[in-house]
Amino acid sequence: PAISPDGKEIAFVSTKDGNAEIYVVSTSGRNLRRLTNHGSIDTSPDWSPDGREIVFSSDRTGKPQIYIMNADGSSQRRLPVDLAYCDSPVWSPKGDRIAFVSRSDSGFDIFVYLPGTGEVLQLTVSQGSNEDPCWSPDGFQLAFSSTRNAGKRDIYTMFWDGSQVLRLTFSGNCSSPSWSPNFRNSSELSCE
Repeated sequence: PAISPDGKEIAFVSTKDGNAEIYVVSTSGRNLRRLTNHGSIDTSPDWSPDGREIVFSSDRTGKPQIYIMNADGSSQRRLPVDLAYCDSPVWSPKGDRIAFVSRSDSGFDIFVYLPGTGEVLQLTVSQGSNEDPCWSPDGFQLAFSSTRNAGKRDIYTMFWDGSQVLRLTFSGNCSSPSWSPNFRNSSELSCE
């Protein structure tokens, strides 16, 4: 689930109507609204920083791709990204970048889409499977999980352009990193 920037709504995925669709509900549990209504699987919603749009993944073209829609579910459109399998999109705090993962033969890699120019940057290059991108509150770094160390999943950080990769955990069983809201440095990360 993803909480709206104003903290009043939650976007989430439910299969209550048969297949995975995206819904929004107020944090009080009222006003449930279905945003997607497609015969495909719609997952991984994330709010834009201004709360006006939601980015998500959908396999409506036959393979998972990244889509954006207005917060009311209108104007659903696919990002012009030409990659085989895309998932886990997350907006940067300023809204000027969307990080996501794409699968290749050797695993998952992390990419960034720049909405202003339509440019797509590949940040990781098949060193294990790189997943779970999570923006730092200042938008300059991404935390992510990777199996690049002998197949063991650990947490790493990198700058938004893919440079300065730093390994933070060494236990081999970490995923889903999240930053402290009061972020000052990469030591303020947690993982599952």
